[in-house]
Amino acid sequence: MPIVNQNDATAVSRYTEFIRQSPNAQITQDTGWAHVKNNWEPLYAYVENEQGAIAGALSILISDTPSGYKFAYASKGPVVPYGDVAMLNALVAEVKATLIEKNVYLLRLDPEWRYDEALVQSILDAGYKVRGRNLAHLGMHATIQPRLNMVIDLTKHPEAETLFDMVPSKTKNKLRKPSREGVVVDYGLTDDFLDDFYATYVTMTQRHEISHRPKDYFARMIETYKDTDIMRIYRAKLADETLATTIGFDMGDKVWDMYAGSVDHDKTNALYATRVA
Repeated sequence: MPIVNQNDATAVSRYTEFIRQSPNAQITQDTGWAHVKNNWEPLYAYVENEQGAIAGALSILISDTPSGYKFAYASKGPVVPYGDVAMLNALVAEVKATLIEKNVYLLRLDPEWRYDEALVQSILDAGYKVRGRNLAHLGMHATIQPRLNMVIDLTKHPEAETLFDMVPSKTKNKLRKPSREGVVVDYGLTDDFLDDFYATYVTMTQRHEISHRPKDYFARMIETYKDTDIMRIYRAKLADETLATTIGFDMGDKVWDMYAGSVDHDKTNALYATRVA
């Protein structure tokens, strides 16, 4: 069946294994993310190749809305090769009837594909609506994930031995300053790492006057990924004081620097140290 039976441990394991070994996956397409977003209902679909192996996947989370209808979101999905609109269509076709049965009014997808006008046109030609550019008139809720992502493509720097070899000289100085100031970086997923992360994270949100997630949200992340090397909390300290933290996820062919925080009196560029570690 192309819809994963979540009561079948073997089927879920097979699907999860595909996601975690696919270069096209991101953490929010992993089955573990449904535990993090525990107030959403998960739905997993896939298509197979001629040999019967999973070739593409779509992890969806479904949420209730005040209208009585439901909203479906495939964050950073689907897990398909870049620009493969045909496989995208096949996956959507697999889930359409199920979404209708569940009273879903909208399925939103945001594959992490670089902007390309020809690709956008092919997606439009397939019958989808695209929100990629010129969205100011729709307001801040036009999209869910940021539309602009900063990516360092390591394949374009095959001769580089460290991050320092890939960046301009001014950036090198910012990256090197923490170590000159005595900042030390470690990582872990224990309670003290969570406490330090959350303190710097809340400080950062208050400084920028933005909202923040509750602590148990991040505790569920640790609970989900503590026995893997998918998630790390990096912590930059000077003596006994934690100055900055970052949560990173290793999934597919990317490491995603997803959440971070720093204290507002930090003069050591400590947040840069968590990127170098």
